[in-house]
Order: sequence, then structure tokens, then C-alpha cells
Amino acid sequence: MDLVTQTIVNYIEQTDVSNREDLLSVARIAFLDYLASLAPAESEQAVQDLARFIGAAQNITVNQDTSTNQNKTANVDGYESNLTVRRADKALYYGFASHYLDFDDAQANLAGHFSTVLYSALLAVLEPTDRWHDFFRAYIIGAELEGIIGSLINPAHRTQGWHSTGTVGVIGAAAAIGALRGLRGESLAQLLSLAATQSAGMFFQSGTDGKPLHAGLAARNGVWAYELLQHTSLQTSTKPFDPERGWFKTIGNITVTSNDIASRWLAPGQLIDPGLWMKVHPYCSAAICGAEAAEVMAHRIYTSSSYVSKHYNVSPDAVEQGKRRLCATSDSLPVFANTENEEKCNLCADSDLFLWDDIERVTVHFPPGADAALRYTAPTTGREGQFSIEYIVYQVLAYGAVQDELFKIDSIDQSVRDYMSRIERVYDLPKVSQSERITKITVTLKNGDTFTETVNNPKGSPKNPLAMEDIRIKLGLTLETKQINRVIEAFTNTDEVELFLRTLRGEGVLHV
Repeated sequence: MDLVTQTIVNYIEQTDVSNREDLLSVARIAFLDYLASLAPAESEQAVQDLARFIGAAQNITVNQDTSTNQNKTANVDGYESNLTVRRADKALYYGFASHYLDFDDAQANLAGHFSTVLYSALLAVLEPTDRWHDFFRAYIIGAELEGIIGSLINPAHRTQGWHSTGTVGVIGAAAAIGALRGLRGESLAQLLSLAATQSAGMFFQSGTDGKPLHAGLAARNGVWAYELLQHTSLQTSTKPFDPERGWFKTIGNITVTSNDIASRWLAPGQLIDPGLWMKVHPYCSAAICGAEAAEVMAHRIYTSSSYVSKHYNVSPDAVEQGKRRLCATSDSLPVFANTENEEKCNLCADSDLFLWDDIERVTVHFPPGADAALRYTAPTTGREGQFSIEYIVYQVLAYGAVQDELFKIDSIDQSVRDYMSRIERVYDLPKVSQSERITKITVTLKNGDTFTETVNNPKGSPKNPLAMEDIRIKLGLTLETKQINRVIEAFTNTDEVELFLRTLRGEGVLHV
């Protein structure tokens, strides 16, 4: 075993998070957010097709059991729901589904997604006797290793075209599984080795089903590596991170030492610094700052003196009265709520007004290279639009807020693409660290008025994190209030993993 691999193995074996409530609290929120990202995707056709392919049980149809006079859940292929699904396939399904809508969390060092891979792999290998503390310890260890690897190989790894959710995720999955199942020494090194040799995932798949498949494959391959080593006599290298010709040298052409790992491990922890970005809409996290800036901008424009005067024929003396009218709930023009926690209203759904009729151009300002993940400037489908700041800003300025359903359409109308052509990107903001994000939006109206807004800590960012109530709102996309209450109650008041999983299955959150 080389020294770098030995160091990683030692930390996986020895890490104790019993006194790290800061890490454990983030892990708990991240798990509920993972479930809130998974549940709405399970009705998507591609997700159901994958379920059929692996023979997974799905609550799609319910047959009446005449012998017991009770309903019986049926599998997608018509079999009963106790049909056995291989653990690796279960991880594949959960990884694919939880990342399918791009609704799951992301992390800056990794430049990818933690929880979709880690929790999918861990759910697949859980045993009925497992406890939450061990489950979350395993997640924290997997996240820590992924984030440290990301900090060492990025941004070059990302800009070269790799998707680290797949390439690094499989290593994190193996580390988490090894921690949960108590692997040690050379057995753990072999697990990491077999996972590392399966690193894959290229970012040209963004905007297609290939991108969420990376998450599924990473989770599956981590589980498959574990099962292969547990149930066969196969032996593999115990030097996956050898500085001379190991993973870092092969993937990134860099030399990593044991001190590079040791100096970063839980100092203070990748879940704390740089922390997780969680989403309130299903699009690439690189667009979160720009989307919020556009929302603030839309509100300011709709309540500006010039806009009120033009569209409501009021004198300058009556502008303030017009503003008050616009800021109130109105049948003619619903507007943003004054309270941060309230949902912003659609500014023009019930109005003949259309802000784009007054817009000359929109400029989106980024630091150099900060928009690398937003690879579509002229998307043609809703899926591509998840990775397009142009499409997201268009929605906000057209409707007052992002419209999630527009990411599901097969074809973006030419008129919308014409509006998007008025949006340009520039790279005139100062370069920021890998863990920071900042975006400025400038809107110039046809009358010459200009509005500018800059955002760097939007809702869902590590410095402005989602609270439990926000997670409840995400769960509410697929569950009723009573169901959410039962899920939160079971999650909060038991250390028994199996009991909680039974609750999730009963509420229709987990089907495999």
C-alpha cells in the first residue's frame, strides 16, 4: 500500500464524528434534501424506464388481493413488490433518479454533486440493524474524501471536460460503503482501488439523460466493487493513489502527497467549508446567483417610476401611489411578496404586460470561467435549458420567477430563443476562489433605463442555507402535509434506519 492510499485508509477507519454536530446536522438536512430531489423524479418516464430495466418494484399500479381484501403494490412488470433487486442496480436507480431533475445539492470543490451518489450507494447496502449515526458518519467520510480530491484536481479536471459526480463520486461511494461496513486495511484499499479504476463521466452529457446516469453509475459501481470483493476471490491493487502512476497522476497528471490529504481532512470539513449548495429549482447550481439577481431585478423594474408611469398612465406625483398598488396583490399584476420566506408571485401571468417588450438587452456578468457548467447559450430543449443562464433569466424576466415545468419541454419555441438572443455573457467580474460564486445582471430597457443587481449568497448557498421549512416545501412537491409530517416524525425520533425506511416506503418515497 502506498503512503497516500494508507493515509486515506487510516482516516476512513479512524474518523469519529460523535462530537461534530455541525457536520451531522448538515448531513441530516442533506439526506432529507436528497429524498426531496428523488421523489418528484420517480414519475419521469426515463426514471420509470430504468426501473423496468432493472426489475425494480414501483408503486405504479395497485391490485386488490381478494384473499386478504387488501391492496397489494405491483411491480412495474406486474410482479409483487417483494421481488429482489440487486443492490448495485438499486444504487443505479437511486443515483439516476435523485440527479435526474438536477434538483440535488452541489459542492464547489467537487464541482459536482455529493449526496446523489453517496446516499444512493449507502441506501443500497444498508442492513436492518444499521443505525443513523453510522449511516451519517459514512456519508461524511465519503463527502470529505470527494471534496478533498476535488480541491486537488479542479478546476483543471472540470475544464478538461470530466464530470466529477461520476469520476470522483465512485471513489466517495466506495469510501462511504467501506466506512459503513467496517472494512479495514488492505480490504479497504482494494475497495478504493476497484472503485478508482471505474472513474468515468464526461460533461458533454449535460442537458441529456447521460448526466444523471453518471450519478447512477458511480453509485452502482461503488456497490458492485464492494460486492465483488466480498463474494469472490478477486484481488486488485492496493496502490490506487500511488504518486507515481496512481489515480491522481493518470486522471489529473498531478502529484499528490499524504500531507495533501492529512492537512485537509476535516479541517473543518467539506460539508462546512466550502459547504453545500441546495436548490429550490431544478437547474444547474452555477445559475443560482444569476437567477436570484434576475428575480430582484424584475421586481425593481415592475415597481420603478418609469415603468409605473408608462403602463398605468399616472403622473410623477402619483408614482408612489402606483408603486403601492403594484406591490399589493392585484388581479391585474401579481407581484413579489414582501417576506423572504413567501413565494414570489408570477409578475405577468394574469396581465397583458410583458417585460420583454420593454427590454433592449440583458447582460450577465461572470468572473472568468465561472459559467463553465452553463454550456448552452441557445438551448433548444428544456433539458438543455437547465444548463443555460439565458433560458433561466428569460423565464424570470418573462414570468417573475423560474417556471420548473419549462425544463421538461421537448422543444423551446423560436420566439423564446429570439428573446434569449438579447442576453449576452461577459466576464468582467474579478476572479473568485473555487468555493465562491457571484453573478451580476444588468437590464437595459428600450427607454434607456438601466437596472443592475449583484448576488453572491443566494438562498440555498452555504452562507444562506435551506432550513427545514424549505425542505418541507420541496417534499411538498410530491407529498401531502400529513405524509411530510409522518416522514419528519419518523426521521427525527428514531435511530433505527430500517424503521424509517419502512415509513418512506409506506409514504411512497422509496420504491426499490
